[in-house]
Amino acid sequence: MWAGLDLAASPRRPSGVVIGESWENLYATTAHSDEEILVLLRGVVQRVWVDAPLTCGEGPFRACDKLLHREGLTPLPLSWKSMQQLHKRAFSLQKLLTIPWHETFPWALYRHIFRLQNLKGRPHKDPLLLAHWGAKKGLRLQPTSIHEWDALACWAIGWLFQKGELRAIQAPDGTVWIP
Repeated sequence: MWAGLDLAASPRRPSGVVIGESWENLYATTAHSDEEILVLLRGVVQRVWVDAPLTCGEGPFRACDKLLHREGLTPLPLSWKSMQQLHKRAFSLQKLLTIPWHETFPWALYRHIFRLQNLKGRPHKDPLLLAHWGAKKGLRLQPTSIHEWDALACWAIGWLFQKGELRAIQAPDGTVWIP
């Protein structure tokens, strides 16, 4: 069992959480505090796939972020105050749970699905695209917010990991998992 977590920079903002081990039996919710997130994850999941920087580096972009840029992906710079807050929150939550946390980039999943389906045009973030792809795999869940959809994308990246269909974008200052 693993979780996808679309973590907000501030505990006052909603964070999406999706938990499960198969497309057919997923649970989605929106958490509004660190305590809620910890209650949802503690003792329930063995891994967390999170849309948040788990490490920091030198300058506005970590070396692993620069590698993402080479892949055509554009993470936000860690020099932004909101990204610094997001990193600090993810880092502190990670330390409170003794399970592996993996940094993801959900936009990479949308791009992956776009390519798998041979769609024309420019890849874009579209929850309907994720819903259609997931339905082919047995998805019954209907997330109720963009945060839950992004958490589902994080969860799906964990699913791809289980299938051996992920790759690590790795540098001395961090690892980001993408399809």
